[in-house]
Amino acid sequence: MDDGFAEDPTVQWILDTPEEFKSEHHRYVQLCAEPAFDHGGVHATSGFEGAAIWHPPGIGISETSWEAFKKTAHHPDRLERYSDIVDACDQHRPKDPHWTLELIAVDPVAQNKGIGERLMSFGLAMCDRADSPVFLTSSNVTNLPFYKRLGFAQIAELSTPGIPTMYPMIRQPNT
Repeated sequence: MDDGFAEDPTVQWILDTPEEFKSEHHRYVQLCAEPAFDHGGVHATSGFEGAAIWHPPGIGISETSWEAFKKTAHHPDRLERYSDIVDACDQHRPKDPHWTLELIAVDPVAQNKGIGERLMSFGLAMCDRADSPVFLTSSNVTNLPFYKRLGFAQIAELSTPGIPTMYPMIRQPNT
Protein backbone atom coordinates (compact mmCIF):
# COMPACT_ATOMS: atom_id res chain seq x y z
CA MET A 1 0.00 0.00 0.00
CA ASP A 2 2.71 2.45 0.94
CA ASP A 3 4.63 2.14 -2.32
CA GLY A 4 1.42 2.52 -4.32
CA PHE A 5 0.63 5.83 -2.62
CA ALA A 6 4.14 7.32 -2.64
CA GLU A 7 3.30 9.53 -5.66
CA ASP A 8 -0.27 10.38 -4.65
CA PRO A 9 -0.81 14.18 -4.70
CA THR A 10 -2.72 14.29 -1.41
CA VAL A 11 -0.27 12.05 0.40
CA GLN A 12 2.61 14.18 -0.87
CA TRP A 13 0.84 17.32 0.32
CA ILE A 14 0.23 15.91 3.81
CA LEU A 15 3.60 14.16 4.19
CA ASP A 16 6.20 16.23 2.44
CA THR A 17 9.39 14.34 3.30
CA PRO A 18 10.33 10.69 2.73
CA GLU A 19 10.90 10.29 6.48
CA GLU A 20 7.39 11.52 7.29
CA PHE A 21 5.89 9.27 4.62
CA LYS A 22 7.80 6.23 5.89
CA SER A 23 6.71 6.72 9.49
CA GLU A 24 3.15 7.88 9.00
CA HIS A 25 1.51 6.48 5.87
CA HIS A 26 1.67 2.88 7.05
CA ARG A 27 -0.12 3.89 10.26
CA TYR A 28 -2.83 5.51 8.13
CA VAL A 29 -3.27 2.32 6.10
CA GLN A 30 -3.62 0.35 9.35
CA LEU A 31 -6.22 2.84 10.57
CA CYS A 32 -8.22 2.29 7.38
CA ALA A 33 -7.82 -1.50 7.42
CA GLU A 34 -8.78 -2.17 11.04
CA PRO A 35 -12.55 -1.72 10.64
CA ALA A 36 -12.54 -3.74 7.39
CA PHE A 37 -10.78 -6.89 8.63
CA ASP A 38 -13.76 -8.28 10.54
CA HIS A 39 -16.00 -7.83 7.49
CA GLY A 40 -13.91 -9.43 4.75
CA GLY A 41 -12.99 -6.04 3.33
CA VAL A 42 -9.19 -6.32 3.17
CA HIS A 43 -8.02 -7.96 -0.05
CA ALA A 44 -4.48 -8.51 -1.28
CA THR A 45 -2.87 -10.37 -4.14
CA SER A 46 -0.98 -13.53 -3.26
CA GLY A 47 2.38 -11.81 -3.77
CA PHE A 48 1.22 -8.58 -2.08
CA GLU A 49 1.75 -6.56 -5.26
CA GLY A 50 -1.58 -4.89 -4.61
CA ALA A 51 -4.23 -4.49 -1.95
CA ALA A 52 -7.65 -2.94 -1.46
CA ILE A 53 -9.57 -1.92 1.64
CA TRP A 54 -13.37 -1.94 1.46
CA HIS A 55 -15.69 -0.71 4.20
CA PRO A 56 -19.15 -2.33 4.24
CA PRO A 57 -22.29 -0.30 4.92
CA GLY A 58 -22.15 1.42 8.29
CA ILE A 59 -18.49 0.51 8.93
CA GLY A 60 -15.59 2.94 8.81
CA ILE A 61 -12.90 4.69 10.78
CA SER A 62 -14.31 5.81 14.10
CA GLU A 63 -14.15 9.48 14.97
CA THR A 64 -12.21 8.55 18.12
CA SER A 65 -9.56 6.64 16.13
CA TRP A 66 -9.27 9.45 13.57
CA GLU A 67 -8.85 12.11 16.24
CA ALA A 68 -6.20 10.02 18.04
CA PHE A 69 -4.36 9.52 14.75
CA LYS A 70 -4.37 13.26 14.00
CA LYS A 71 -2.91 14.06 17.43
CA THR A 72 0.16 11.89 16.70
CA ALA A 73 0.60 13.03 13.09
CA HIS A 74 3.50 15.07 11.75
CA HIS A 75 1.11 17.72 10.42
CA PRO A 76 -2.18 17.69 12.37
CA ASP A 77 -3.05 21.05 10.78
CA ARG A 78 -2.86 19.51 7.31
CA LEU A 79 -4.93 16.52 8.41
CA GLU A 80 -7.53 18.93 9.77
CA ARG A 81 -7.71 20.66 6.37
CA TYR A 82 -7.81 17.24 4.69
CA SER A 83 -10.69 16.29 6.99
CA ASP A 84 -12.60 19.34 5.77
CA ILE A 85 -12.37 18.31 2.11
CA VAL A 86 -13.19 14.69 2.98
CA ASP A 87 -16.28 15.96 4.81
CA ALA A 88 -17.22 17.88 1.66
CA CYS A 89 -16.81 14.68 -0.38
CA ASP A 90 -18.95 12.80 2.13
CA GLN A 91 -21.84 15.15 1.32
CA HIS A 92 -22.02 13.24 -1.99
CA ARG A 93 -22.26 9.78 -0.40
CA PRO A 94 -25.39 7.80 -1.11
CA LYS A 95 -27.98 8.04 1.64
CA ASP A 96 -28.80 4.34 1.29
CA PRO A 97 -26.47 1.61 2.58
CA HIS A 98 -23.35 1.34 0.43
CA TRP A 99 -19.82 -0.01 0.40
CA THR A 100 -16.84 2.33 0.36
CA LEU A 101 -13.58 1.64 -1.42
CA GLU A 102 -11.34 3.23 1.19
CA LEU A 103 -7.96 2.50 -0.42
CA ILE A 104 -6.53 0.57 -3.33
CA ALA A 105 -2.90 0.49 -4.38
CA VAL A 106 -0.57 -1.50 -6.58
CA ASP A 107 3.19 -1.51 -6.16
CA PRO A 108 4.58 0.74 -8.91
CA VAL A 109 6.80 -2.05 -10.28
CA ALA A 110 3.69 -4.20 -10.77
CA GLN A 111 1.40 -1.54 -12.25
CA ASN A 112 -0.19 -1.86 -15.70
CA LYS A 113 -0.39 -5.64 -15.39
CA GLY A 114 -4.10 -5.90 -14.51
CA ILE A 115 -3.59 -6.27 -10.75
CA GLY A 116 -5.69 -3.24 -9.83
CA GLU A 117 -8.48 -4.37 -12.14
CA ARG A 118 -8.47 -7.86 -10.61
CA LEU A 119 -8.61 -6.40 -7.10
CA MET A 120 -11.47 -4.12 -8.13
CA SER A 121 -13.36 -6.91 -9.90
CA PHE A 122 -13.15 -9.10 -6.80
CA GLY A 123 -14.39 -6.30 -4.53
CA LEU A 124 -17.06 -5.09 -6.92
CA ALA A 125 -18.44 -8.63 -7.28
CA MET A 126 -18.78 -8.71 -3.49
CA CYS A 127 -20.70 -5.41 -3.60
CA ASP A 128 -22.85 -6.59 -6.50
CA ARG A 129 -23.83 -9.76 -4.60
CA ALA A 130 -24.98 -7.46 -1.78
CA ASP A 131 -26.85 -5.34 -4.38
CA SER A 132 -25.00 -2.34 -2.97
CA PRO A 133 -23.66 0.81 -4.57
CA VAL A 134 -20.00 1.69 -4.03
CA PHE A 135 -18.61 5.09 -3.09
CA LEU A 136 -15.00 6.21 -3.40
CA THR A 137 -13.05 9.42 -3.36
CA SER A 138 -10.07 9.62 -5.67
CA SER A 139 -7.29 12.04 -4.88
CA ASN A 140 -5.50 11.44 -8.15
CA VAL A 141 -7.02 12.68 -11.40
CA THR A 142 -4.98 10.14 -13.39
CA ASN A 143 -7.00 7.32 -11.75
CA LEU A 144 -10.39 8.61 -12.90
CA PRO A 145 -10.39 6.82 -16.29
CA PHE A 146 -9.62 3.51 -14.51
CA TYR A 147 -12.59 3.92 -12.18
CA LYS A 148 -14.87 5.07 -15.01
CA ARG A 149 -14.01 1.93 -17.00
CA LEU A 150 -15.26 -0.08 -14.01
CA GLY A 151 -18.61 1.69 -13.97
CA PHE A 152 -17.97 4.57 -11.57
CA ALA A 153 -19.40 8.00 -12.30
CA GLN A 154 -17.70 11.13 -11.05
CA ILE A 155 -20.25 13.10 -9.04
CA ALA A 156 -18.20 16.14 -8.08
CA GLU A 157 -14.83 17.83 -8.27
CA LEU A 158 -13.97 19.47 -4.98
CA SER A 159 -11.10 21.81 -4.43
CA THR A 160 -9.91 23.94 -1.58
CA PRO A 161 -7.03 26.40 -2.03
CA GLY A 162 -3.72 24.72 -1.31
CA ILE A 163 -5.10 21.17 -1.18
CA PRO A 164 -5.16 18.69 -4.08
CA THR A 165 -8.56 18.31 -5.74
CA MET A 166 -10.75 15.39 -4.66
CA TYR A 167 -13.14 13.45 -6.89
CA PRO A 168 -16.05 11.60 -5.24
CA MET A 169 -17.42 8.79 -7.40
CA ILE A 170 -20.26 6.29 -7.22
CA ARG A 171 -20.96 2.97 -8.89
CA GLN A 172 -24.39 1.39 -8.90
CA PRO A 173 -24.56 -2.39 -8.46
CA ASN A 174 -24.55 -4.64 -11.50
CA THR A 175 -27.43 -6.99 -10.85
